[in-house]
Amino acid sequence: MTALLVAGLLWAAPTVPVDPVWLHDDSYVSGGKATAYIDVHCPKGQQRWTLTVRLTAVKAGRPTATGTTTNSPVACDGETQWRQHPITVRPDNAPFFASRDAQNVGVAELRDPSGKLVGTSTRRIYFYAWD
Repeated sequence: MTALLVAGLLWAAPTVPVDPVWLHDDSYVSGGKATAYIDVHCPKGQQRWTLTVRLTAVKAGRPTATGTTTNSPVACDGETQWRQHPITVRPDNAPFFASRDAQNVGVAELRDPSGKLVGTSTRRIYFYAWD
């Protein structure tokens, strides 16, 4: 009986993910800009957290599209509550385009109010047209 009680308590206990930032693997492109979706969790009510997103789109026969956006403020709903942040990334030079190339990549970095890097998410990105 005790084992069942302990197992029940462990199952019900909230778990905190290892990394406080998670970059979705899909991005939507419109007008040469890309929108990335990043889930973040940070202490409720804290302010001045910063989210930086870097995207790279690759496709044979096209110039590689890159772009970086730093977004602040980040909404903090609590360490166990995820909040999605849609971030628009403008291209550095060549516009973003639809592509499912294996070399497409995205990086999201979360920094606390002191500027300390607290989480990073790197993923292959699928860019979809959205017009």
